[in-house]
Amino acid sequence: MKARKFFTKLMGVASASLLFALFTSACTKVDEPTPLPQPQPATYSIKGEVYNNSTNAALAGVTVQMGTLTTTTDNAGKFQFLNLTSAGKYIINLSKAGFLSTAITLEFQPAAPNHAMIYTVSAKMVPYVPGGTYIEPSVGGTLFIDGGAQDATLTVAANTVVKDANGATITTPYQILAVQANDQVAGTTLNAPLKVFSFAPTGYTFTPALALKVDNPLTNYRYSNLILQYFTNNAWVTQTTPVTFDATANDYVTSISHFSMYKLAFDVPIAAGASSEQPITVIDSLKINRGLTGVSWSNWKHIKKSGYVFSQPLDATLNAAGITGADQEQLINSIKNIVKYHNGGIEAQNAFTSGEDAFVSEKQIPSLTYMIVTGKQTFNTKTYTLKVKTLDGLTEKTIVVTTIHAGAVELFFEHLIYDEHAHGHYHGHDHGLGGGGTV
Repeated sequence: MKARKFFTKLMGVASASLLFALFTSACTKVDEPTPLPQPQPATYSIKGEVYNNSTNAALAGVTVQMGTLTTTTDNAGKFQFLNLTSAGKYIINLSKAGFLSTAITLEFQPAAPNHAMIYTVSAKMVPYVPGGTYIEPSVGGTLFIDGGAQDATLTVAANTVVKDANGATITTPYQILAVQANDQVAGTTLNAPLKVFSFAPTGYTFTPALALKVDNPLTNYRYSNLILQYFTNNAWVTQTTPVTFDATANDYVTSISHFSMYKLAFDVPIAAGASSEQPITVIDSLKINRGLTGVSWSNWKHIKKSGYVFSQPLDATLNAAGITGADQEQLINSIKNIVKYHNGGIEAQNAFTSGEDAFVSEKQIPSLTYMIVTGKQTFNTKTYTLKVKTLDGLTEKTIVVTTIHAGAVELFFEHLIYDEHAHGHYHGHDHGLGGGGTV
């Protein structure tokens, strides 16, 4: 009987303990995981610099227009359009009183959500320049165009029929001007000049055409791919008139029939080469929010490379082609100028410039989460093909030059839950990326 009572009491205690455990279990609260922010659309930003082509000084007060957006360069010649929402092609028009207008064209490829694409561009603007010789129509004459080491001549044959801009024939002596000039950097397709000439009065026409001869700056070679271009309607137009070569005089020879601005230009094929990517240091690579409320961070500093370089020294390229001495020096100058023209008027550097940049874009960091930011930079290549011939035209050499360009920066923002595993995820990670901190 006592045993039965003891068993009954034991069962009662066990039942109560079980009920208490079940009740306690049922009342335990399980927190919902902190929701992470939804992926944000990619953004596209443009940072630019404008310089004076003649002095290389930063150019302030330049009107910068891109579609419906307009801004002005600051005292350092800088401008920017931040956090654009669409990929694709953008045309940036630059204008300033006393300078020739120019344009920059760039294109963003579509990026994935949570990415920020930052494109850096540079441009140079060319200032205008202002002389004359009297010509007797029945006699004609030759104008000497002073070019320093590379002179030129323009010959008006006797009895050349000359008409003014209104189409009226000129029968009395007239004054004409022929001088070397700065290039007009206009349009998106540019050809580097061997020489640029300005002829005035603008609009005069001549029958027959006037012979233009330009000294060859090379001693043992001549450029193979020269063309004649005419400046009209704010653009260079290639003429069908050929540029030939007089081996005896060591001159390039062509002709012009109307007065404006002309350019003996290099017609150099350019091809896009392979591209590569390199990781970059993101200074603000780790942001931790241990607080109970959400916070935000806007200033994402990183280290990027700028400019472009030749894949190998130009003297090594020309040595391999068997071109040495004074001709090598002249060709190096020509190649640098050709490449500069196809890169916004900016010269190649001996090495990439590395510096700190900041991308401003507000990112939300919810309570008890952290954000890891990584980055990479694209590097693109271009090849330029220049041809030269011996003076007799019997031997031609092809010179291929490659440039490597620091391109767009891409930042990737990754949100993660701050829990007991977080330290294992980011420990050491921020050190390798440049740092971080708690917000």
